[in-house]
Amino acid sequence: MIGIPYYLFEGVMIHLNEGVPSALLNITIDVLNQLNLPGSLVFADRLENIPGGDEALGIEELQRNRWTLKDWCLKPGLARHMGSTDLMSRTEIIL
Repeated sequence: MIGIPYYLFEGVMIHLNEGVPSALLNITIDVLNQLNLPGSLVFADRLENIPGGDEALGIEELQRNRWTLKDWCLKPGLARHMGSTDLMSRTEIIL
């Protein structure tokens, strides 16, 4: 049996212009859905629209971009948000 692939974003979003990190999360979902592939995202980065380390804001940002947060952790430095997510099922997507 083949496991679910994990995709890693590490220190990528901190270097992108405003709006691009969210677009990157959405493009990743779009490609996986178009190819009918499963996937989970692991990140050690700075998510957009979360000025500090508020987990509730992290959940909202990821849900807006069609990911379900599984684990959340903070660390010092620019890439302060760490966590893991799963693709949202079509029934979970908030319209």
